[in-house]
Amino acid sequence: MRVKQWLAGCLSAAVVLGCLPFAGAADDTAQARQEDLTYLVQTLTGNHPDFYANTTEQEVEDKTAEIETGLEDMSDFDFAIELSELAALAGDSHTMISVGNAMQDYHLIIMAPDWYEGRWVLSGAEKAYQDCIGQEIVSINGHSMDELMQALEPMIPYDNEVRLRRQFGGMVYVTEILQHYGMVTGREERLPVVVRAADGAETTLDMKVYSASEYAALDPGAYINASRLRAAAPVTEPDRGVCYKLLDLGGGTLYMQYNSCREDPNHPMDEFAAEVKAKLESGDYTKFIIDLRNNGGGSDGVLYPVTYLAQQFIANGNAAYVLAGEGTFSSALINTVQLKDVGATFVGMPTGGSVDHFGAVTAFELPNSGIRGQYSNKFIDLGSYYEAAGPYGVESFRPDIQVEQTFADYMDGVDTAVQYILDSAPVHPALTKPAAVSSARMVVDGTPVAAAAYEIEDSNYFKLRDLAVAFTGTNAAFNVTWDSAAQTVTLTGGVYEPAGGELEPLTGGTQTATRATADVYVDDMPLVGKAYEVGGNHYFKLRDLCFMLGVSVEWDGAAQTIVIDTSKPYIQ
Repeated sequence: MRVKQWLAGCLSAAVVLGCLPFAGAADDTAQARQEDLTYLVQTLTGNHPDFYANTTEQEVEDKTAEIETGLEDMSDFDFAIELSELAALAGDSHTMISVGNAMQDYHLIIMAPDWYEGRWVLSGAEKAYQDCIGQEIVSINGHSMDELMQALEPMIPYDNEVRLRRQFGGMVYVTEILQHYGMVTGREERLPVVVRAADGAETTLDMKVYSASEYAALDPGAYINASRLRAAAPVTEPDRGVCYKLLDLGGGTLYMQYNSCREDPNHPMDEFAAEVKAKLESGDYTKFIIDLRNNGGGSDGVLYPVTYLAQQFIANGNAAYVLAGEGTFSSALINTVQLKDVGATFVGMPTGGSVDHFGAVTAFELPNSGIRGQYSNKFIDLGSYYEAAGPYGVESFRPDIQVEQTFADYMDGVDTAVQYILDSAPVHPALTKPAAVSSARMVVDGTPVAAAAYEIEDSNYFKLRDLAVAFTGTNAAFNVTWDSAAQTVTLTGGVYEPAGGELEPLTGGTQTATRATADVYVDDMPLVGKAYEVGGNHYFKLRDLCFMLGVSVEWDGAAQTIVIDTSKPYIQ
């Protein structure tokens, strides 16, 4: 990866979208800015599901008043930053304002910072500083990286520290941003950057400040970065040209790289999932790795067929892993939780996305400046739906096994996390669990139902045929068929045909529940979610089924009752 490409990618991540410059007299500009400011406040507070979740009305009023005092005097770029600070009050990584093209004539130093092993590392710079690649960045213009991040924090939309750090790394080299926060005067032609070698020796790099046009005109040979100096690139190097791909890593390990939560029109997910299924069922693999470390999101449903295959792979006694880290965000974070929930082992680092978070964004544009932004439309409470997310709130998802990419491995062409999995014994989740008869009651569309359940890992699991009886006559009625030869259960909408034994009381005492290996489909869609076999019958988590049927399910703790309303959607 070239430094210029790296810087451009980070800059676009930091200032996403774009804006148009103002024009006209000072009075006209101030009025236009006032209109934009008013529009922004009304848009965010009126449309965000809870803009005041992490701030107060007084803080928003104070920030608005502060911006209004400088409408005539501030630059377009400063105005954009002030608006970004207002939006960032939401404490929501998805709600933001872009500074975009307000930086049409920005300036920067050629310094690509990367986070390795708890420190900022110089991974790119001008060719003259090649010998310093890999050294720790100590300070810029006399300010430590911690001081700089604290200074820039107000303009950064984030809901956890990992996201804050990642966003900061994509903007700290832009001098207009540093100038806005008083870290530089803006008149400097060169800036001192201090780096520290492994032996503790410090060097001051006298870095030139380039204008955007000067930077664009540079010959590629004028700068260097770690990717051009390393011995090799691993086969798992992120491939930005594809959404997903498969690799055989040898030793019985199948690897899937998933870089964007979207479907490749030239390689539909159904076709790709069929390829994955064929390989996993070939008997050639005992480990399956799904890599989401460089996935910034999209639509979490795209991965659903592969998540199901991982679930069945695990149920059949194999090991599945999900790789995630600071680049795992939004829908990719949801996929990470889903994979962990069905039994995959999470290897890597804490995620850039928070487990519970605001999301599902709508974009907007301010009427005069053209500055663009976006706001969230709902709060996604994953802890209410997935056991794996239960211990978490608005915070990074933490790995089962923390493995950080080391700089030394990077330079040697080794993917540290993947190598760890290849070198380690397979991690197998327990496939048997104790099952006790649940005391929970069920009401479907206001009618009590005598469907008994087992409590397994603090969740209620029901027999599918009992649920089919419970849903009879509702908007979500379904039939159940069993293909013993194919070991497949199929649910289809319509009238249930009893097979006998429905709604029988469950045997008391603790039973042994074993992960079921039968395939389960709702029409032609696989049912993602752990299933267990107890006494020859299959039991499924009610939430998983309600999700597939699209009906509401809630828990009334006071009445110890599960409440299902088939007239309402399952909202996630």
